[in-house]
Formats: sequence, C-alpha cells, structure tokens
Amino acid sequence: MSDAPGITVGVDGSAPARTALDWAVGYARVRSLPLAVVTGVGWPGEPSAFGARRVARLKDAARTDGEHLLARTVDDVRAEFPELPVTGQVSDETGVRALLAAAPSSDTVVVGSWGLDPAAGLLLGSVSAAVAAHSPVPVVVVHDDRRPGPDAPVVAGIDGSAPDDTTLGTAFAEAERWAAPLVVVHAWSDVSVVGMFGSAAVPSWIEARHEADELIEHQVGPWRAKYPGVRVGTVAEREQPARVLERLSATAGLTVVGAHGRGGFSGMRLGSVARRLVHHADGPLLVVR
Repeated sequence: MSDAPGITVGVDGSAPARTALDWAVGYARVRSLPLAVVTGVGWPGEPSAFGARRVARLKDAARTDGEHLLARTVDDVRAEFPELPVTGQVSDETGVRALLAAAPSSDTVVVGSWGLDPAAGLLLGSVSAAVAAHSPVPVVVVHDDRRPGPDAPVVAGIDGSAPDDTTLGTAFAEAERWAAPLVVVHAWSDVSVVGMFGSAAVPSWIEARHEADELIEHQVGPWRAKYPGVRVGTVAEREQPARVLERLSATAGLTVVGAHGRGGFSGMRLGSVARRLVHHADGPLLVVR
C-alpha cells in the first residue's frame, strides 16, 4: 500500500452512507490507498430547550453511539478486506465539519447523497453539497448501490474554461484506472449562446456544432497522447449541460465535473452544473476542484 493520503468516507448509520462506504472500499482497493472512516456526532447549534445538563447527556449518548457505529464499521471492513488498512475517527463536530477537517490530509473524500433522516430531505442532502463545495480535495458523491457493467464509461463534462484541464486529467486517469471508455461531453443552451454572442449573432446549429467539436478536440488532444490506451468518445449537444450530464450519468460508472467552470470566479464554491448533479446525478459523481 502507498503512504500517500488515503480515501476518507463519512458514515452515519444510514443506508446511503453504507452505500458510500462500499464504494469507498472498492475505490481504496483499486487505488491501493488506505481508508479512513469518519463519523461526526455533533449537531448545528445547541438545543437550548433541553438545558445544559440534558445537552451534556445527549452529547455523551451521541458520542457513545458514534463510537459503536464506527467500531462495527471498521471491524466489518477489516474482516472482509484484511489487506486494506482501515482507520476510524469519531468527531464531536457535525458530519460536514468532521469531513472537511479530514479532507486536507485525504486524497479523496466520499459521501452518500442523503443523511440519516429522510424526512429532512434536502437539508441532509445538502451535507454532500457542502462537502463538495468546500473540500480542498476531490469529492465523490455516491447516489445509489447499482453496479455498472464492465463497459460503463467514465463521463466528463467540459465547457471550454480553464478548469477543464484538471477535469480531463482526472477523467482520463479514472478511465485508465477502471479500464473503462471515456465520454467527453460539451453542451450549451441557447440562453448561454445568446449571452455570449448577443441575440443578433447567435450561430446556427451547424456553426455551433463545428465550434463545439473543435473545442472538444482542442481540450482532449493532449490527454489522448498522454493516455493512448483510453478509448475516447465525444458528445456535443445544444442543451443545458446539467441535463445532458444527468442523463448520461444513468449509464456511467463515474461522472466527473469541475467544481465550477465558465463564469466561475475566485471564491466561488460550487457552480450550477456541479450543484445540480450533486443532488440529481444517477450514479457516482466526482467533483474536482
């Protein structure tokens, strides 16, 4: 095993977190990296209605439950994969803060798409969005437990902006790692085209498609040379990028996007495409910063 930073995964006892754990275990094994399992037992704010003594008891109980959950989880992984180095950590912080604290010493952070309480809906789903937005390292959001076939591609979304190079480098490396084909996607909507050219200068579909193909080849060309064994296909569509990537994610083994792209600015945490896919991608999503 490598001494490099490992794969960190968040668990909370929920089914989605278990799915994320299973994915993280497989990823750590493929990458020959150690696995760190993290659970956060804190909660946002103080439940003031309970009083200080009751709060202290609740915190103690939460930590005890977290320690039991972590011990069971680590023991299960070690029993099934004895060759995989696994460590566990219980944090008194919330799940988001615990994962973000662990992120700087990680290669990749893995989270489930939802949390423990389905009634909370988007509130707990926003945990994955918060980690993806603020993590300094790549984040994988695992949406379900389906097992893609051997020909399931890695799908990468690009938009012609500077971060494309990082996105493509990651996508090519993942495709080579999984011996999977790579599909590079560039999509645009009429609204974005009007914003770029003005309504009187909107190019025809033929012109726009030609420019899209040229953009893709310009971005992809250097990476083809670096990864000659990766089979590469391309998709260019006049459609909202998030919709195209969401559709393609249903048959992808992994979808790769940048945290933000065209129109991004210093300090932006998560672009609109990445934000939508964090909640709605149909399969594992890798957000690259």
